[in-house]
Amino acid sequence: MSQETPSLSQYFGSNENIEDTIDFSQQLNEAAGQINNLKIEDNLSINKSEPEVCRIFSDTPPIQTKYSTEAFFDLIGNSVQNSGTKEIISNLGLSSTTEESYSSSRLIIGTEGDRRKDAWIPSEKTRQCLIAAATATPGTYFSQREMLTMPGVLLEEELGDAVGEAVTMCLGEAEAAQRRVLNASDVTQDERGLRELVQAGAYRAAINLTARLLTIYGQGRGRAGHPSKHSPHSLQLWFTRIALLVKTKAFNVASAEAEPFGHFDKPDMYFQFYPDMYGGRPGSMASFSFRLLLAELPMHCSKAKESIMRLFNILATIRKILENLKRGQCEDGNPMELTENDRSDSMRLWTGREVRVIHSIINCALVVRDYELAMDLLGQLCERDGAPRHALLSALGRLHLQMGNISGAEVCFKEASEMIDGPPAVRELVDRGLLSIAQSAFDEAYISFQQASHLEPSNVMILNNMGVCLLYGGHLKEAIQVLESAIAANPVHALNESLLLNLCTLYDMESSKGRMKKFALLRQISRYQADAPTMILEKLYG
Repeated sequence: MSQETPSLSQYFGSNENIEDTIDFSQQLNEAAGQINNLKIEDNLSINKSEPEVCRIFSDTPPIQTKYSTEAFFDLIGNSVQNSGTKEIISNLGLSSTTEESYSSSRLIIGTEGDRRKDAWIPSEKTRQCLIAAATATPGTYFSQREMLTMPGVLLEEELGDAVGEAVTMCLGEAEAAQRRVLNASDVTQDERGLRELVQAGAYRAAINLTARLLTIYGQGRGRAGHPSKHSPHSLQLWFTRIALLVKTKAFNVASAEAEPFGHFDKPDMYFQFYPDMYGGRPGSMASFSFRLLLAELPMHCSKAKESIMRLFNILATIRKILENLKRGQCEDGNPMELTENDRSDSMRLWTGREVRVIHSIINCALVVRDYELAMDLLGQLCERDGAPRHALLSALGRLHLQMGNISGAEVCFKEASEMIDGPPAVRELVDRGLLSIAQSAFDEAYISFQQASHLEPSNVMILNNMGVCLLYGGHLKEAIQVLESAIAANPVHALNESLLLNLCTLYDMESSKGRMKKFALLRQISRYQADAPTMILEKLYG
């Protein structure tokens, strides 16, 4: 029987993009207020005008732009927000119609918006290859093999229904027969079917469907290392697949399947490599979000320093693009004439991307506990014109808490609070709760979260944290009741990893007969969820 202390996940911790749970049992035995290893986030629904500070502080999706593929990874990695279906599909980068054919054989001339978002600066070697491809007689240019991107699906078999298997094992086949969940064969074998699976939360089934769809491009099972043509649509399928593998915590598979793409610098990742298909359209076929996803991927495989290096390389390219724009050139340095409005739009887009990369670097810096780097970058963000200083100061305060600097956190929280007129907002109340926890004042922390809950009654994160505060205040049964009530009121969103891990631990602490209560949770998951992390399932039937 497990007697581990609940992780304070969601409240202090569980950034699912970095680590699953944090064991506070050792810290509870240390001096009060020692929170040096906390991973802080708030999961609050912030104003759309505020950028996401970084995922370690918030799971809220970043600003939505008119370029629908820019933010997919941020949203698909978030299992607790009440995001609408249309927003989820938009961030997947999947079009709402089936007009785009898989062959992409027609001539495509990009718009100014396409040129802007697809812009990138290739390496000199790649640039020379692109010039050769664009100037050669059609059908006569053949790139060297090492200059080609040759991905392929590595999973030899389709993923099964992990929840259904757990239900069969623990509750019997009769219970499992009542489970209704979509699989890859239940939907149309196209982009529309993929959207339907993601909408239903059937991520493993969606992964299976991406493998089938990639077979159309000659990039399915057994095709790794074989040359094939690429298109924006094939790369979008890969982006979706790898993001879903990360979502389901299949990090090693995601890393292995992403390896052939490298840094997206091979010539066949650019439109110019296919002049017969895309005419003179310039730029990278890989979306910026895909580029960012692959830069962050090593962080999930315990290689955060490699992610930091990749992200700084991306940041250097973005700053070179901004320099080119300021000099009157287009993004890649060509002396192309841009209207003042187009240049302004480009500056705004790439400045936003610069900030987004800085957020990712902060995440990675916190993983390797490089607090000096994280603090410096957050300070730079605060100094930018038009920066949402209230949100950034709040994040800076939480970073001070993570470093164990309670007085520094108080200063930041006080300054952030003074910038808001009227009664305390949810963010300020959560800040107060964080500070109270750092001072081991769990009853005061509970009051702060309770006040925040009155403002956002459906916020599962706040309810989860209220339960944890009750536990540390010595009220085990009341803590269980709060978490169970959260699930009863909103089972679709409350059955998330952090709350379930905490509730299972509370059951173990309450009684040696907690297994039956865990089975009841498994029934809830079977009813309301298409998928669940392996860690949760093992906790329920282990």
